[in-house]
Amino acid sequence: MNAPHSDAMGVLIQADLDGELDAVQAADLALHVAGCEECRLLSDQLRVLKAELRSTMPRFQASPALREAVLRQMGHKPAASPLARRLHWRHLGWRRLGWRRRAWLPAFGGFLGGAVVAALLAVIVLPAPPTEEHGVATEVATATERSLEPDHLLDIRSTVPSEIAEWFRARMNFAPPVRQPSGFQLVGGRLDYLHHRPVAVLAYDHRGGAIELYTWPEEHAPTLPKSLRSAGFALSYWREGGIEYWAIGRSPADLARFVQAWHRSGA
Repeated sequence: MNAPHSDAMGVLIQADLDGELDAVQAADLALHVAGCEECRLLSDQLRVLKAELRSTMPRFQASPALREAVLRQMGHKPAASPLARRLHWRHLGWRRLGWRRRAWLPAFGGFLGGAVVAALLAVIVLPAPPTEEHGVATEVATATERSLEPDHLLDIRSTVPSEIAEWFRARMNFAPPVRQPSGFQLVGGRLDYLHHRPVAVLAYDHRGGAIELYTWPEEHAPTLPKSLRSAGFALSYWREGGIEYWAIGRSPADLARFVQAWHRSGA
């Protein structure tokens, strides 16, 4: 993506910080920002602004009545998307971008002011900022929910571990360990983007239910698996061998069996 800097680029950078872009959009934007000093500076400024607002302004859990009053004041009807996203996107009049078709939005003015408004709304509506692990869990859950849409689960369909590993190595200079845990059928993988980096995702089938395993290089010390819940999903994450793993599925029991089987398959 070699588009010149514009107000529209500012909108896209803010959307990326809010987790509104899919993997392809986020990867395209990252390439542009890496080669554009003006966009890189703007991205840093917005990131600092967001962090400062979250860390310095008072927060409280809004009641359902307050949420409805805010939406009513803004003239919006309830929707299925999360409240913060609903307030943010509909209030500013933005729409999702069709980057796969390379359809550009018109230039927007005042996007930095919009970022402040959106951040202030988040301060009113959202609880205290989550820890980093819960932030990653939310990103993984969101990516998994998106992957369940038609034709989004897999970029490569294969049951051959070596074939999938080579596919990843050719695209991101990283090949995750690809295993066949007992009781779980490897069905393929995909390239995703979360936590400001590309990640390799392995997909498994277990009695008709999907288990996904997100992996990326991570130099922190090894850790034992830790369980979390997010957006109706069960998650487990751990680090070993210079790699961070995030496993996710609907059933906590099936996920626990997957994590055990995964470790046994590498013994």
